[in-house]
Amino acid sequence: MDRLKRSVMRIGLAPGLACLSLVLASAALGGCGGSKGHGGSAGDTVHVEGKISLRGNLPFALLLLEGKDGVTYMIDTSPIAEELKHLNEMRVRVTAKVLPEVKGDAPALSVAAYELLPLSTGERPVVGIVVSTSPDQVVMRAEEGAIWVIEGEFKPVLVGFQGAKIWIVGDRQIAVSTDRGDMRTIFVTEYGIIRELR
Repeated sequence: MDRLKRSVMRIGLAPGLACLSLVLASAALGGCGGSKGHGGSAGDTVHVEGKISLRGNLPFALLLLEGKDGVTYMIDTSPIAEELKHLNEMRVRVTAKVLPEVKGDAPALSVAAYELLPLSTGERPVVGIVVSTSPDQVVMRAEEGAIWVIEGEFKPVLVGFQGAKIWIVGDRQIAVSTDRGDMRTIFVTEYGIIRELR
């Protein structure tokens, strides 16, 4: 509880709001369904797969990872946690450090890295940054360096997101070699914004 209180104070809430947030957080954690015996002690680095879940209402919502091992973890505040908030209900694999528990059955994690796992359809999302946009072309550079030209019905929507970090799935076409390297085309059928413009 002290750790949660410090986190709340760190984001600059007034003392009254801090108390309210602690009450809401305690209530939310009480319904997490977590269990003891998670895979690590405070300070350990762990790899956890599970589903991202937001509990409660903003700005007091808790960011949780419902592990496939049956343990529910609380995700500590960080720039990466801000990205994870945009992945509600999606499956991820995180590399994280175990923090002191905020409640007997709810271990907390400080996430150092994450990757998106395949959707329920089996499709694996491509994650990257929208590097250039025009009415004629939207281009994304994937995290592993591949260049994707975005086509399909969502192309006009993504024109307004240059510089944003996104995930996409869709029908992929054969890569075409250009002087800029191999460019792959994807007809996007689903997408999400992970981090907006910087």
